[in-house]
Amino acid sequence: MSSLAIDIIIWILLITGVVFGLIGLIGLLLFPDTRSRMYTAVRATLISISAITLAVICCGLYASQTAGGTQYQTLVLHTLLLFSVVVIGNLVLSSTVLERTRPMAGNPPSPDKNRGDGDKK
Repeated sequence: MSSLAIDIIIWILLITGVVFGLIGLIGLLLFPDTRSRMYTAVRATLISISAITLAVICCGLYASQTAGGTQYQTLVLHTLLLFSVVVIGNLVLSSTVLERTRPMAGNPPSPDKNRGDGDKK
């Protein structure tokens, strides 16, 4: 049985994670262009993942101190590993998408630039 303070912290972090996850989802559904969708999705989901990861770490550290055993320490290490993989993957994919979707700024690119053969005509 955990203490009331730890339970409140964990619930606040979980609710924060769910709310920011929903904000990211709504941003993906509502925004018109890819750049604004990616900006909202990356920022909101990173906050969401961070809050949920912190909730799991708080729960694992508290349970490790009260109940003992290595399974809670393993839970914390695995959570940190998963968090780092998700954050790195999210940042790499979002930067790749943002590189490939350049804003048009009123003028569409010429067909020569889309061929990929440089300045040849």
